[in-house]
Amino acid sequence: MTPTTYHRASRYLHWAMAALIFYMVFLGWTLEDKDGGLFSRYQMHKSVGFLILAFTVVRIGLRLAYKAPPEIEGPKWQMAAARAVHIGFYVLMIGLPLTGWALVSTAKVPVPTLWFGVVPIPHLPLSHDLNALFHNLHGVFAKLIFYVLIPLHVGAALMHHFIHKDDTVTRMLPGLEPKPTILKSALNYRWLLPAVIVVGAFVGATFLMRGNAPVEAPVVAEAQQSTDTSTDASANLSPETAAVTDSASTSVSQAVSEESTALRTWVVNKAASHVRFTTTFNGEAIKGGFSTYTADIVFDSAQLDKSSATVVIDLASVNSGDSMRDDSLTGSDFFGVAQHPKATFKSTGFAKTGTDKYVAKGKLTLHGQTKPFDLPFTLKITGDTALMTATTKLNRLDFGVGSGEWAATDAVPADVSLDLKVSAKAK
Repeated sequence: MTPTTYHRASRYLHWAMAALIFYMVFLGWTLEDKDGGLFSRYQMHKSVGFLILAFTVVRIGLRLAYKAPPEIEGPKWQMAAARAVHIGFYVLMIGLPLTGWALVSTAKVPVPTLWFGVVPIPHLPLSHDLNALFHNLHGVFAKLIFYVLIPLHVGAALMHHFIHKDDTVTRMLPGLEPKPTILKSALNYRWLLPAVIVVGAFVGATFLMRGNAPVEAPVVAEAQQSTDTSTDASANLSPETAAVTDSASTSVSQAVSEESTALRTWVVNKAASHVRFTTTFNGEAIKGGFSTYTADIVFDSAQLDKSSATVVIDLASVNSGDSMRDDSLTGSDFFGVAQHPKATFKSTGFAKTGTDKYVAKGKLTLHGQTKPFDLPFTLKITGDTALMTATTKLNRLDFGVGSGEWAATDAVPADVSLDLKVSAKAK
């Protein structure tokens, strides 16, 4: 027998996928909001994308397994347009998740994807050079489905139901009046479920998974943003690394200083010194540091007003124990070493706060931003050898380190912990 409606499973999938598509569109708009839930929304966006891909495959299988109701007769151009819209939906419902998957896989910052936080999704073996291509394709596909296919599909359904008064809509929503008046159809309870599904998708995407407090948007130079080709993604270490860079410069400048009577120039013994940072990524501790820096330090504890320090750190020397992660840290998403290869700390003054305890006041330049930065430290001088130690925190967002989803703090905290040790010898 020729069916008069689509198979029940196909109907359920149709409305479920409609809700998911609306959810994804509005959730995509919220990815521009730099609040505490940004990283979670990125992960949900990816998870729902894979769910839509799975549902599409099942839907195609059901279409092949169960006979569909016959096409509604009409002008040839209308029937051809209807077929084209349906084929377009299938193409885009497959193409959108696949280009999103490729986009994540080619991102400079390799952020792992866990399907709804449980099942790991491997990255596709694609070159990072293709990231811009997939970014553009994904954007075009999203605009086509929302601004072209959905209006055409919904508009045609309403036209068939209210103007032509045929069975087009009742095949996917049995029980509606096949030849309705507008008022009777508007009051028909069978419209309620699809309406609630679509409205619920909008509400869920717009209001769920938002942070309680807004996160200060990073200050990023416009030129740097234009060179950034990465969207997914990632590297949580970069903020931390930036922080380390800052305090590294400060600590080097302080550590080498403290003699009693005459101003002395201090030379850092790098073999006995370190500039380290610690942060977390989704709760996992990450440690790193910088190996290349220069320090011009003149310091005397009795002449703090005449003491000075200038430290310059080579950001390309970052080492977090993972070469791929280090590459992402030096990229335009984070340090942007192509435009800003160095981080510089220049002291403006020193103050004593206790026995062997000081604070170095100065300005730190990082990622094209110059901000005041104070570093408390402990300094012990024995003869011509000085040893400085310091532990402090630096807010990466103050310097615009970490853009896109990394501007949120749910995956990577804003504050980066610094652990500094500087051994120096007087000239």
